[in-house]
Amino acid sequence: MTVLIGLDLALIQQPRAAELGDYDWFDIERAGTQVGKTRCRIEPDRFTVFSIMVYPEYEGHGYARAVIDHFKREYPLIIADRVRFTARAFWIKVGFAPETIDRYVWRREEGTVALRLDPAP
Repeated sequence: MTVLIGLDLALIQQPRAAELGDYDWFDIERAGTQVGKTRCRIEPDRFTVFSIMVYPEYEGHGYARAVIDHFKREYPLIIADRVRFTARAFWIKVGFAPETIDRYVWRREEGTVALRLDPAP
């Protein structure tokens, strides 16, 4: 499944596979070029991000933030699990709060409706 999350930015969900740890993987593509990937787990009551990586040559363009903003529109509870020391500032900057030293959480405020932005045809 491919979802446009920006003018030329897309998330491409890969099929879950036991040999890949039974995670949900998303490739991050900009104008047809893979610029990163994220390893997650989609569950009925939460969305957990285990890693989000933008390749070094594409860092600094807001791609990771755009991916997280998309997930925030889709899921009311997001957990960033196993957060590395070097990534803590990123998670705080995108609105997550530390729950433990390596686990950050974002919850949609009660009464807030998710805003879905459907891509233009």
